[in-house]
Amino acid sequence: MHTKNYIKKALICLLAVITVLSSTAVVAFAASVPTNKTVQTIFDFLVDEMGLNSAAACGVLANIEKESNFNPNLYGDNGSSYGICQWHNGRFDNLKSFCAKNGYSWKTLEGQLYFLKYELEKQASTTGYILDKIEDVPNSAQGAYQTAYDWCYYFERPANKVAKSEARGTRAQEDYWPVYKLVYNVGDVNSDTKINSTDALKVLEYAVGKAKLNKSQLKAADIDKNGQVNSQDAYIILSISSGKANINSYK
Repeated sequence: MHTKNYIKKALICLLAVITVLSSTAVVAFAASVPTNKTVQTIFDFLVDEMGLNSAAACGVLANIEKESNFNPNLYGDNGSSYGICQWHNGRFDNLKSFCAKNGYSWKTLEGQLYFLKYELEKQASTTGYILDKIEDVPNSAQGAYQTAYDWCYYFERPANKVAKSEARGTRAQEDYWPVYKLVYNVGDVNSDTKINSTDALKVLEYAVGKAKLNKSQLKAADIDKNGQVNSQDAYIILSISSGKANINSYK
């Protein structure tokens, strides 16, 4: 028992060192696309609450970035458009009405996300039947492109929509998909095709409440398959990365 506790304490110290050494790389990585709490909240809502795959969620993110830069309090069109999707005129009024009836504030990200869900599911003609188009896209870079294109073309419908749809599709495919894709193998929590100390660090940060993992990441992290993600999983992943354990024993 004492030996096991010592190993776990040593693991925590090692991962703390890894955090310091990797901080520069993390900053550089995050600069390519927004990865703040608001963006993650939107992504998680699209995947966990609405059931979209990661490719579809990436396509939506690429559009929301262009519409509002993820600012739920942004006014546009001389005050006639508002929020993350820049709901315009009557749809802006609908946002306010929906939130008032359902106990949300139309000024909050939460209220806007649930209104978006309502619009997509209950107001299909208004939203260009976009949900039907993106629910079954391939969970791939191409799926991210197609979603972003269709969302812009049928849902946002801006001026010069073909050119803008193509640009947003490329943004989703080349920038958002590599960051937010949810295609994981057991132990490979960050989906870089390797199982190493970085994965162990991510698991440990989650275990101590310093990081969040989405559903697919949790499945990859729960390497001992006991329904919990904790320091024991981090220890196993680190053991695999150092050659002391075999990943095949946990597949």
